[in-house]
Amino acid sequence: MHRLAVLIALYGTKVLSVVSAVVITGMLAYSGIVLYDTVYTNRAAFSSWDLTQYRPEVTEDEEPSFEELQEVNKDTRAWLIMKGTHIDYPVVQGKDDVEYSMKDIYGKSSLTGSIYLASANNGDFTDSFNMIYGHHMDNGAMFGDIEKYEDDSYFREHGTGYLITTKGVYDLRVFARLTADAYDAELYSAGDRQAGEFPEYLNYVKSKAVQWDPSFDAGQTADSIGLYLSEREKSGGMTKRGTQLIALSTCADASTNGRQLLVATMTPRTEPLPEELFIDDAVPLAVWGHGEADHWALLNLICTIMCIIVLLPLRQIRNKYRSIRKEIKETFQKEEREELEGLEEEDREAREEREKLKRQRNRRLIGVMIQLIVTAFAIFWFIWTEDPRQPMVIIDRWTLLMIVLFAITWFVDVYLIKYRYRKRQEEEEDPEVSTNEE
Repeated sequence: MHRLAVLIALYGTKVLSVVSAVVITGMLAYSGIVLYDTVYTNRAAFSSWDLTQYRPEVTEDEEPSFEELQEVNKDTRAWLIMKGTHIDYPVVQGKDDVEYSMKDIYGKSSLTGSIYLASANNGDFTDSFNMIYGHHMDNGAMFGDIEKYEDDSYFREHGTGYLITTKGVYDLRVFARLTADAYDAELYSAGDRQAGEFPEYLNYVKSKAVQWDPSFDAGQTADSIGLYLSEREKSGGMTKRGTQLIALSTCADASTNGRQLLVATMTPRTEPLPEELFIDDAVPLAVWGHGEADHWALLNLICTIMCIIVLLPLRQIRNKYRSIRKEIKETFQKEEREELEGLEEEDREAREEREKLKRQRNRRLIGVMIQLIVTAFAIFWFIWTEDPRQPMVIIDRWTLLMIVLFAITWFVDVYLIKYRYRKRQEEEEDPEVSTNEE
């Protein structure tokens, strides 16, 4: 009965410790996930090398190549670049204006969304007025830099950009930055417009503008848009003559329905794009280990943490090693004393007992070493196969291996508990065992 009580106490304490560790790990994991999600969202919103490697190549004689990018996402319509800003993204188009507000270029759910063309526009950018949307990120990613255009010097120094479409390249020239309401029909009626509507539209934009380019000629631009519409009607499609308008829209922090817009002209470009535009020094997001995973698994992280917890507290590890070293050292010292005393023959039972103790100590040492090796391997394997900078999933192809590694450390620890329990029993039954070992 006494032995049963001791056994229950030993295993009960261990189970309680494990349950507490699991609860604490869960709380820490949840906090870590919240922190990770914030960091990942902010970081992933920038256009990294993982994305810019698909930027279409533009040559003088051929149309831009979108083959690789459209293999990533068939909804890709263009690539937008505003010089000197973080706006350097592919432009997609969904079935409505909500789809890509919560999906990234890879089609995965994302709070950052994508840069996307209004669903009311033609995907080939042949409309006279085109509207592109993007989220406002406080760190400047996506369309976060549109807010900076409120500053006069920034507006003057970052007023140009490029729109690379499947049919050709356009030069963009920003002439207005304004704050408006999302329900302003005059500003947000994306799609084709008649030539006669643009003089009134440009005057309305000027009346709402926070920044306005004083060199911009609204009358000349309206005439150029009329020329574009006329030439488009004659050709029945694309034309290299005339001007179109494009607006970049994002949210404003100050108001629920508040919006910030850049309005620019679109002019067909006849010269090759600058070579320095394609010199990309962006760092890949997935550069650690294999660099191929597009996610990391939560259960793998929990198994790795649990492997570490089995070895905690560190004081227990230190005591294990000290105890083992002490036992081995005392064994060697005892053998040396016996040799010096000239003992030629030992009692057979004593010799067997000593050999038994040595085997137990060796097993204990092997068990601790297995725990350390398996835990070290679990940590290494998680770092090598998982990339925490990518989106989180619950399990992946390595989860079974991580569970097995945790199970090994757990069962070895159970064995060590049983060893300590048996040793304590022997000491209680025969105090001389403890005295002899000392």
